[in-house]
Amino acid sequence: MNSELLGQTWDQLAGKHHEVIQSFYDRLFQYYPHYQVLFSESLDRQREKMLETMAFIARISDETEVTHPQMVKLGERHHQFQLTVEDLDRFKTVFIEILSKYCGEGWTQEHYQAWIDVFDQRVIPNMGEGLKSQKPPPEQELKPISDRISIRNQLFGTVIRVKPRVYEGEVILSLKGGDEIHAVPTLSSINRLGLTEGSQVYVLIRAPHLILVNPNCGLRFSAGNYLIGKVINIIHARLTAEITLELKGGDWLRVLVPQAAINELGIKEGETFGCVFKAGDVILAVEEK
Repeated sequence: MNSELLGQTWDQLAGKHHEVIQSFYDRLFQYYPHYQVLFSESLDRQREKMLETMAFIARISDETEVTHPQMVKLGERHHQFQLTVEDLDRFKTVFIEILSKYCGEGWTQEHYQAWIDVFDQRVIPNMGEGLKSQKPPPEQELKPISDRISIRNQLFGTVIRVKPRVYEGEVILSLKGGDEIHAVPTLSSINRLGLTEGSQVYVLIRAPHLILVNPNCGLRFSAGNYLIGKVINIIHARLTAEITLELKGGDWLRVLVPQAAINELGIKEGETFGCVFKAGDVILAVEEK
């Protein structure tokens, strides 16, 4: 396997990576339409994951101590779709076809063989190992902590991804209903809390940090989190009101809004509203061992 040629291929396509991944899915669904249902609700997110995975393979495919566990985990995450090694081989064929198309004259038999080798020697065997995994989902070990801290919004989350950066990391968590929350703790905090994929943590958000928005407002936000829920309770005070949203998994978020916003936004029980908040306003906590 020629890892140098893999890197050369990826560098040659600099600036076109997103287009390559989009073309891959277009061609995959053209050849095998039945795969499209697997991504019907999350294709944008899947494209980003695919891009990261292929960049990972192109850069460090020869470092088996790193690639092996990552590819096994990738296979485990796809176990729910009941994929087989034959499905992975189809993905390989389509992806290499798209690579050759975009590389044009820069694509040689040596490049073709390098990508065949990395799929056949690294990606497919290791992901196949993960596809066979039948590990049960982690048990929920966390208990309510409302009697220990004052923050009103206390959720339970499972870490599904940790993306290290220079000084901080992005931690993506899944709530019990499937909603995702992004947090950006420092790298030292990630290490101190022992956060890895599958870790279960408390997700804490102060009510004043949440912004209630009409889901049809036509705005896009720079904040890292946007959740949608149904208004199930309104508590009025003199200047503010506390709005309780129920998310699709049953979790509650309490949002403080000015009294004037009740009428301006048409906030009523039973109505659906969005909730925007920054990833930096999310606090993560774990039980001491």
